[in-house]
Amino acid sequence: MSRSDSGQGPAPKFYSKDYWDLVFEQLGKNFLFKISMVILALLYASAIYAPFVANDRPYVLEAIDYKDYGAATKGIRSVCSSLVREAEKTPESYLESRGDDAPATLADALAVERQALILRIDTMQSYLPVAEHAPLDGLVAEVDKAIAASAAGELEQAIALAKAAKDTASALKKSYEAVDPAVVLEVGEEPDGKVLSPIKSYPLWETITPGWMFLMVFWALVLSWPVWNRIVNTLLLKGDRDRIRTARRWKLGLSIGIPILVAMGWFGWNGNGESSFDVSNFKTRLTDGEIVATSEPVFALIPMGYAETHTEEKFRPPTWSHESQINERGRYMYGLRAITEEDEAKAAETGEFVPPAVPVTVRVGEPDRNSGLRHIGGTDELGRDFFARLLWGGRVSLAVGILSAFLLTILGVVIGSVAGYFGGWIDVLIMRLIEVLQSIPAFFLILMVMAMVPPTVMPPIFAIVIVIALIRWTGVARLVRGEFLRLREQEFVLAAKALGFSSRRTIFKHVLPNALSPILVSAAFAVASGILTESAISFLGFGTQAPKASWGSLVNESQSPEHWWIQILPGLVIFITVTCYNLAGDAVRDALDPKMKD
Repeated sequence: MSRSDSGQGPAPKFYSKDYWDLVFEQLGKNFLFKISMVILALLYASAIYAPFVANDRPYVLEAIDYKDYGAATKGIRSVCSSLVREAEKTPESYLESRGDDAPATLADALAVERQALILRIDTMQSYLPVAEHAPLDGLVAEVDKAIAASAAGELEQAIALAKAAKDTASALKKSYEAVDPAVVLEVGEEPDGKVLSPIKSYPLWETITPGWMFLMVFWALVLSWPVWNRIVNTLLLKGDRDRIRTARRWKLGLSIGIPILVAMGWFGWNGNGESSFDVSNFKTRLTDGEIVATSEPVFALIPMGYAETHTEEKFRPPTWSHESQINERGRYMYGLRAITEEDEAKAAETGEFVPPAVPVTVRVGEPDRNSGLRHIGGTDELGRDFFARLLWGGRVSLAVGILSAFLLTILGVVIGSVAGYFGGWIDVLIMRLIEVLQSIPAFFLILMVMAMVPPTVMPPIFAIVIVIALIRWTGVARLVRGEFLRLREQEFVLAAKALGFSSRRTIFKHVLPNALSPILVSAAFAVASGILTESAISFLGFGTQAPKASWGSLVNESQSPEHWWIQILPGLVIFITVTCYNLAGDAVRDALDPKMKD
């Protein structure tokens, strides 16, 4: 009698495990592999989401930019004055006096002045209520009439209309001055000027490019994979192993397709984004009162920019350490750099030089002067927050590791496949090329190439990736060649040839999938090797150039033992990353080896 007949419920459905089920099961038993993958996932997350962790731009800013508004208000009269000068010219006289960088024709020059006026009026109207927009729109209408008269050849009328627009702009400049935010009005007192309304903006989000948005969404799906994958397998696929295997492809497709759709939508909303490496002046302008926030600005957890300098805090130790404490005058209170008032007095008597004291400026959004969270990784020689640079530098180092490993794996697979499949003189030629490349020390060859490629021709990060790939593909090629020499006489390869399949189809569709094991292992080790190579190149000064940084270049910021955090922090991150990749490579190698399976 079956279990279902006995009332114990349906019999469980047994299934046979395929190759990848066995591989993932073996990896799941490896504790070091799981720890390594968690650490690597967090390291990549810290690099991908670096703008949200360390940034000098606020997430949200609701404020009034009085300086920007004032410049726009003053600028409308100067633009109209330029318009008068251009309106006094005929097309012929304009061409005679035209400078090298000036617009090609008089009509173009007038259009440029009109656009300059529009930009200033748009700035003003963004802070003004709608009821105040009409006079400014009227000024644009007057300018349009003057430009139309000039285009029609009515010179006198064009000059008269342009001068009238200039007079209107002069009057608007006076009447549209903003209320001074520093003036406190008495009850019932009328403000002297226009009362501006705040604008809500998202400065930090505006720096995110579609490419990085793709990576952010993709990595969020990767990090949450254990959760959503289990939900999908349990609720939608009902735990059916056959359906779960079939769903692997569309899961992968969705994991890539969703980020692509989000990135496309982001491009439509935000364009290409601003440069993330530009130093913003939001904190300084908020501190100086040029921008007045109507609500508390929301800054990142570490409100320090990638290239933001605090020269009064150069080479400051991590602020959680005792020796980093600074008094109000800007003097260190403890450690080798401590200078007391008595020391200054003695130095004045003896004529000994003492560096001048420069008080620490605490800008809006920053922790207090001696807060342990102000510079948790210390600062470099320009007072740039070292932890912020470490996070952003991870983008370069990790990207070089992944991209170089990907490219050299592709090169090695293609060349090794051709050599192993065809054999004969093709194999001999390729193997001699490999032997020549391997006879030259790879690192010195990379240094030589990097020294010959100027940064103006190719950015250092791309040069490093390409050079590493072009020099270190030989190891993958030899592994793939060996696998193809073993597999090309197998029955399934002979059957493919007998059926008349092309060599390309036989190589990449039938033989290569059976040779993946050494390729995957080699790729894991290649990432670690690429990170080490990039770090060494940047340490020697041939890699990433300031103000950008990588982990290798950060180690070279200072070689003084006094600045211990400069060497320890990036060196520790490099060591952890490379170790995790090596452990992951060992685990993958063991999982792919049939002899290692239980």
